[in-house]
Amino acid sequence: MSAPTTLEKCVNILSLFTSANPAVSVRDIAERLDLPKSTLYRYLAALKHHDLLEEDTAPGNYRLGRRVVEWARSALAASLDEIARPFMERLSRQTGETIVLAGLRHHEGVCLDKVEGRHALRVTHERGATFPLHAGATGKALMAHLGQDEQKAIVDDVGLPRFSETTITDPQKLHAELDRVKNQGFAESDGETIVGSYSIAAPIFGRTGQIVAALSASAPRQRMDRATREKMTALIAEAAQEITSRVAADTAA
Repeated sequence: MSAPTTLEKCVNILSLFTSANPAVSVRDIAERLDLPKSTLYRYLAALKHHDLLEEDTAPGNYRLGRRVVEWARSALAASLDEIARPFMERLSRQTGETIVLAGLRHHEGVCLDKVEGRHALRVTHERGATFPLHAGATGKALMAHLGQDEQKAIVDDVGLPRFSETTITDPQKLHAELDRVKNQGFAESDGETIVGSYSIAAPIFGRTGQIVAALSASAPRQRMDRATREKMTALIAEAAQEITSRVAADTAA
């Protein structure tokens, strides 16, 4: 049997990281793969350079990097569309409004799929369109369930541009809003990105509990009285939970 190539050794390193062992020490990697530490540090530096690994908060430990997380989300998106579609169609029939499935793409949100509402006057979205994470119900539902380091990286990279009078542009207020969204399980937006619109969104999680998508409904503000908002929030939250259960079941199979 030929000796492992550099690529194979790097793959072997990445394979040590699992949901049960999200952080692995340099010592453990060296012992489990029988690699000299001097050689291992070269591989770790290369993997870190390409955002495939990053240093953990504990000294000497590493965890999977941003690039791997993005790949995992992309891989899940294809099957997620098929899983979510029946629930989106049901929601659209129940509410009459446009329903959107959105995911994460680096430091932005992206529309993965949509079901158009039946009203002549409606809020619509295009598949593949990107949007900010700090403004709007969908973006906040996604961003609220990211780690604080990733939230800070998003703000540092993109900033907090204003789109309307209700857009949150203060970092402390955004942090408080994201905490509220995370605790209550859904997000709302009163014209934060599109003036005159109202949207509600709920998170969808993967098998290990990571945020993978958000389900949302948007409508002109005049159709969203209090009773309608409360009913729509319950329907969206229920559908998002059902999709989460299906995603977990499918990925565990």
